[in-house]
Amino acid sequence: MQDVDKKLLKKNLLSEGYSVKVYPLDFVWVAAMGVMFTLSMELFYRMAVNFNDKYPSDLYYYAVQNPRTHDEKGRFIGELFEFLYSINEEVFESVVFLAFLMVGIIIANFLVIYYFVLDDGYQKKVPRHAMQFFSVAAIFMGTLYVPVIFERYYMHTFKAFAWHSPTQLAMMFFALLGSICFLKMYQGYENRKVRFGWWIGAAVLIFFSTWSKPGFTINMVFAVVLMFIVDLIRGNKKTIGQRFVKLFIIGCSLIPSGLYILWLHNASFTEGTQYGEEHAVLIDFAHVLEYDNLLGAIIFGCAIPIVVYAFNVKRFKDKKYKFALYVFAMGMVQWALFTETGKRGNYGNFTWGRTYGIYFLTLTAAVVFIEVLFDKKGKYAKDKGKRMAFLIISGIVIAWAILSQLNYFRLVFTGHGYQL
Repeated sequence: MQDVDKKLLKKNLLSEGYSVKVYPLDFVWVAAMGVMFTLSMELFYRMAVNFNDKYPSDLYYYAVQNPRTHDEKGRFIGELFEFLYSINEEVFESVVFLAFLMVGIIIANFLVIYYFVLDDGYQKKVPRHAMQFFSVAAIFMGTLYVPVIFERYYMHTFKAFAWHSPTQLAMMFFALLGSICFLKMYQGYENRKVRFGWWIGAAVLIFFSTWSKPGFTINMVFAVVLMFIVDLIRGNKKTIGQRFVKLFIIGCSLIPSGLYILWLHNASFTEGTQYGEEHAVLIDFAHVLEYDNLLGAIIFGCAIPIVVYAFNVKRFKDKKYKFALYVFAMGMVQWALFTETGKRGNYGNFTWGRTYGIYFLTLTAAVVFIEVLFDKKGKYAKDKGKRMAFLIISGIVIAWAILSQLNYFRLVFTGHGYQL
């Protein structure tokens, strides 16, 4: 290849989404991540030492108690924090790790938003600063606090973010990146080969998510099985064999995580192990009926995706939006059907899959919002009134959610506990 051709090829590659241009607002985004890093580090330190007995959290157990007692075996955060604590028997290293993990979640949010915007064909219409804003704002796009009607932030809500739980933070980070890798394999698989790099990425990242907390993977397995069955039934009957083979290969990326879940159960919940025979997983729908203000939890916990997709329900025809919906739905099924007995009966471990499902679906709703906001000639070009109604209503709900969760963060940060 001649030098001129190489230069043209390089130029074309850079012009097709590989630009490294830096804009002034990029520094604002970096500054925002710096602020989140600093605030998170301070909050996590207070939680790690339970400062003045006002910061109860799972973090104290993982950063201080477990490294001394060695109770938690075979879990990513447990093993990592034991290693970090062994350096000098302090919590500083664990706190710094979690603060960096918060920055990692913001970057992962941006990558998810960017991937959806790019795949939707809105890369040139949606400015980068809008995606950067929502990559930070997504952390606070949780339950709406409504005076008198629903005066809650976290407890008895369909929570989307848990500041007190290091395992949930780790699960969130790896699950977001794993979801992108899975979608890169799944979208358009009918007409191309399954790329090995994305397969490895999905397998490794989803495994680390499972190693942190298995909730997301349980969602993922049920969602993938359902999506694959629908694909096979609705697809061209002549190509069903080829599509089955490809879907089988894609699905195999979940095997390492599944094997880990089986190992974890045998290592922790069988006779003679940590929880032994006192622990059992039951199918029990009764606990849902005992849920305090279930309707309010659903409406105000899922308000953003409810409003956004009420105006844009056709988005679910797209595989990536359908994936988000299925993961959310399976998270709801997991929470509704399964419960635990024994010591872990009040841990709420089957709610974490629902938590990720709501978070990811809300993140995709933010994508829809900014695409409509910056595309005046798109879907609502012939109905400007409907576009304005959508932007006003969804904008109010998004702002309300962010303000609610910012206040929740303030309360947690100032020692009011997380069970609010």
